[in-house]
Amino acid sequence: MARTAKLSKSGRDDVAAALQELLALGDRAGWVVSCYLKLEPGDRAGDKYRIKLKNRLRAAAERLDVIGFSHAERASVLDGLERIEEYCRHPSNLEGGRGLALFAARKLFRVVRLPFVLRSRVIVDRTPVVGELVALGEEGGRFLAVVADRRSARFFDVGLFAAEELEGLAAPESSRGGRFHADQHAVPGFGEYRFQNRIREEKERHLARVAETAAARFRSGSYDGLVVGGIGVAADALVPYLPPQLRDRLVGALQVAPRKASPAEIRDSAMEMVAERAQTRSQMAVEEFRRGLPTRWAVDGVEPTLSALARGQVRTLLVDHDARVPGYRCAASGRLSVSPAAFRGEGEPLPVADVLDDAVEDALRQRAHVAVVQGALAKRFDRLAAILRFQVVK
Repeated sequence: MARTAKLSKSGRDDVAAALQELLALGDRAGWVVSCYLKLEPGDRAGDKYRIKLKNRLRAAAERLDVIGFSHAERASVLDGLERIEEYCRHPSNLEGGRGLALFAARKLFRVVRLPFVLRSRVIVDRTPVVGELVALGEEGGRFLAVVADRRSARFFDVGLFAAEELEGLAAPESSRGGRFHADQHAVPGFGEYRFQNRIREEKERHLARVAETAAARFRSGSYDGLVVGGIGVAADALVPYLPPQLRDRLVGALQVAPRKASPAEIRDSAMEMVAERAQTRSQMAVEEFRRGLPTRWAVDGVEPTLSALARGQVRTLLVDHDARVPGYRCAASGRLSVSPAAFRGEGEPLPVADVLDDAVEDALRQRAHVAVVQGALAKRFDRLAAILRFQVVK
C-alpha cells in the first residue's frame, strides 16, 4: 500500500500558489519586506542564521532613516521587520525545509517553505521580491525516485516537501532461489558457476525491467529529474540500464536500504542531493568564470559586474556568500552602483543596504543563473563576478 510523508504531495504547488498571490498583490500592499532565510545544517549550527538575520534586519531599518520614509511608511516597514524577527524566534516555525521566504507588509504576512535558499537577504521594496520563487518554479522540484535491489524495486513521487510511494515492482519468482547446494556427483565447481551465472542473468533482466518501468512512468508524469538508489556500491546499479534520454535527467544516486526506506527518508535524501548539485554547479561556474576572464567572456568585481547586469549581459552571476556591500540604486534607471557619483545627471541615488542582495534579484528577473559561492572558492573572485552572454567590448 502506498505511503505518504507528511505535508502535501508536492511543495511546488505551495510555491506556485504563494507566487500567484504575491504577484496579484502588486504594489497594493504598500512597502513590503521580503526576507529569504537559509536554514541548512551549517546555518543552524550555533544559531548562525539568527545573527545574520538580526544584522540584515537592522541594516534594512537603518536604510529607512537614510532614504527618508514618511512616518506612516516607516512605522509599517518597522512593524514588518519586527514580525519577521518574532516569527523566526520560535524553532517550531523553522522546521520542514532548508529555507524560508517571508513577506510582511501592513496587511500581509506570508511564509513560504523552500527546499533551499540561494542567500539570506532582506529587501524592502514597493512589491514583494519573488525572483527566487519564480526561478524555483521554473527549475522544477518534482522527481521520480527508484530504489532497487536484485529482487524488487520501489518507486516514489518526490516533491519539494513530501514523497508518495507508488506501486512497486517485484522480480519473477524464478529469481528468488535459495543458496547454491552442490551436487556431490557433479564436476566440482561446475554447478556453482551455472548457479551464479543464472543469478547474474536474472538480476540483469530484473534491472532492465525496472529501467523500462521507470522510463514509462517518467514519460507519463511531469517529472523534472530522476533519482536512483540502493545499498553501497549498488546504489547506481540501475544507471547502465536506463535509456540515454532518461540518463540525461539523472540527479544522482542515494545510499539507502531499498526495503526499509520511508517516503520521508527518500524525500530528505533527494533534497540533500539537490542542494549538493547546486554546490557542484557553483564550483563549475567558478571554473568557467576563470577560463572566461582572459577572453572577456567574464567580468570580476562589484562595479564591473553591476554594469554588466544593467546591460542585460549576465548569464551567470557569482556571489560571495559572506560578503556585504552597501551601495545605491538609481531611482530613474533602476541600475545599481557602489557610488552615488555613478548616477550623476542620470537620476536620484537611493541607498541600498547590500547591492549584492539586489544584484541577485536583478539577475533572477533577467533569467540569469545565480551561483552563491562559499569558502575557498569565493576567494577566486572579488565578491561579485559574472559569466557573460556576450563579450565585453573595449
